[in-house]
Amino acid sequence: MSTDSVRAEAAARSPLWRLLALVPILLLIGAVGIFSATGSSVVDLVGVNPPPADELDIRRVEFRTDEIRVAVRNPQPESVSIASATVDEGIVPFTLDGPGDLGRLRGTTVVIPYPWIEGDPITVGVTTSSGVETVAEIAAAVPTPGVSGRSILGYALIGFLVGVVPVALGMAWLPSLRGVDPRWLAGFMALTAGLLTFLAVDAFGEGLAFAAVLPDAFGGLGLLVIGTAVSYLGLTWVAGRTARKTGVRGAPLSGLALAFMVAIGIGLHNLGEGLAIGSSFAVGELALGSFLIVGFMIQNITEGLGIAAPAAEGQRVRPGSMAALILIAGAPAIVGAWIGGFLTNEVLAVVFFGVAVGAAAQVVTEVGRHLMRRAAGGLTSGFVIGGFLSGLAIMYLTGLLIG
Repeated sequence: MSTDSVRAEAAARSPLWRLLALVPILLLIGAVGIFSATGSSVVDLVGVNPPPADELDIRRVEFRTDEIRVAVRNPQPESVSIASATVDEGIVPFTLDGPGDLGRLRGTTVVIPYPWIEGDPITVGVTTSSGVETVAEIAAAVPTPGVSGRSILGYALIGFLVGVVPVALGMAWLPSLRGVDPRWLAGFMALTAGLLTFLAVDAFGEGLAFAAVLPDAFGGLGLLVIGTAVSYLGLTWVAGRTARKTGVRGAPLSGLALAFMVAIGIGLHNLGEGLAIGSSFAVGELALGSFLIVGFMIQNITEGLGIAAPAAEGQRVRPGSMAALILIAGAPAIVGAWIGGFLTNEVLAVVFFGVAVGAAAQVVTEVGRHLMRRAAGGLTSGFVIGGFLSGLAIMYLTGLLIG
């Protein structure tokens, strides 16, 4: 062993390198602290910042018996307090169910005693102590369902119909796929990649929509990217561990292992679908919620086909594994419906959709690696290209039923 190698090994064993690694971080903390203490004098050299706009974020409006509850949040750095509330431009009495002085990102609930009329349009406004009013317009006032055994069961049934039932019906194609030509099976697996690619793009768009309504302080786009990265890298680690168990390091997943990865990716997307449906019902958009149920049921049967395609390549799938695949892919829609119906939280929504994007992208990568090594002609095969484009087209056409 050379002298340099000996020195390198000795340095690696010494705890000194760990301490030295902290030096840049400590220096950065010091530099940031100095700028925070004296930063105003530095910024004044190039100009003067205007005062931040006074604003308030209305997160949710609930209609109870002879009562309107308005959940608000302060997105700005300066503290604010609630000065008045209005209904249809008329000042009304109110109480606060929460703190009166709202610091940054703190929230409270404005409780307004008011005999609202079901089905009538209504405008609710909240004014801060600085005189700035934030208004929410509701097209039709309807009672907001509370958390009860009935509503919990209702959202669970909705999630079951949207997620579990169509995925199970799509999995019924599994016996038929076992008898097809290997080239056609490769085409169906490419179709799976097309389905998941479309779902990833769709989830990213939904995540951007939720991120746009978040206050800037939350960094909505950053949350979306973090959720995507964590999900992608996490599933990559899982795929690597699964591949090592097969005894072939770095080998692409196949058969039932790949089917489970596809089910995870689809399940995380269905979590977002349940969230959208639950939120629609929670704000009284019953017609939209019912429309989403029908649309997602039709669309999600193709997701069952996407799971069945890689499963058909391996050994016979036991009933227990079949049930696990269906639940992994479909049951998250139930959880999403509960979250959307009972907990309106845009931050969670952004993170969930980011996780769905990363999961779908990682599974598409695994399917692509599999097809590149196993399919005749690899990724340039006509069956593979046609299957991928067919997956995109199917999701687009079924998506028209929802949009």
